[in-house]
Amino acid sequence: MLRTDLTVSVDGYLEPVTQTPRTALDTLWQTVRALPMDDCQRRGMALMLGSGSTADLERWMGDDSATTITVGLADGSRAIVRVSYADGLTAAQRVASRYSVEELPADDRGRRPWVIRDAETGGLVSAGTSGVRPLEFAIRESADAWIRGRVNLAGYRVMPYVPATR
Repeated sequence: MLRTDLTVSVDGYLEPVTQTPRTALDTLWQTVRALPMDDCQRRGMALMLGSGSTADLERWMGDDSATTITVGLADGSRAIVRVSYADGLTAAQRVASRYSVEELPADDRGRRPWVIRDAETGGLVSAGTSGVRPLEFAIRESADAWIRGRVNLAGYRVMPYVPATR
């Protein structure tokens, strides 16, 4: 699910407008569906923009902060559809800004563990699936490395498996 507003436009048909993801896609789809394009393009755009879900557009955008889609029109001209995250950040940058490292007060043994705060939930990142105790690190560099790992994963794109055919 997209967590930031989108800016959408169609050159010559829709001036840039920034709205919540669902509203932005509805606005964009209403504009695009009125364009004089062939049925194949219209079906493709309907799947991406008119489905009532942001999932297809998220997959299309991937780690990019913006994407453009060229639509061929019946008169031989083209319309450029533009979609961008309103914050201008890539997925990796968004993950990096989501987490911060904090040092906890000393416990009864004098240890001062480092933890990671999740700005999205407001809570500490938990250890394991129970969510009862926070993930703790002995040194700040280890907590920073955990965040870097999440940032790297955010930019990683998995290519779908396509079985070989004979």
